Amino acid sequence: MLRARESMMVSIRPVLTKHGFTEQQWRVLRVLGEKGCCDAGQVAFDACILAPSLSRIISKLEKEGFIEKIIDPDDGRRINLKLTKLGDTTLKKVVPDMDLVYKAIQKRYGEDRLKNLLELLGEISQSRGR
Repeated sequence: MLRARESMMVSIRPVLTKHGFTEQQWRVLRVLGEKGCCDAGQVAFDACILAPSLSRIISKLEKEGFIEKIIDPDDGRRINLKLTKLGDTTLKKVVPDMDLVYKAIQKRYGEDRLKNLLELLGEISQSRGR
């Protein structure tokens, strides 16, 4: 599975590099783009990033103006994250390049095979090693 992931990332990394993002930063931006304002713990889960790594990523993305932290008014210990206007604009600039990569992958392997693979990977991720 790691070799397959690396094979896919060979196509994705140049796009991320072109736009100045790491894989982990992109995953955070993508999650926030899909979900909107979201609890930091949920972002970590959805982006498959450990909490200590997420803290560094949040700091960098916030410093560069792509995201903002919002303290939850109901629970001051909880931090919510959301894209800034710059983050949203930047995400919209990156998405078309990423879509081209995804379409090339889909063309290479076929829509049905890719759909089946994604379903299987979803089942595996839900099982959590059972």
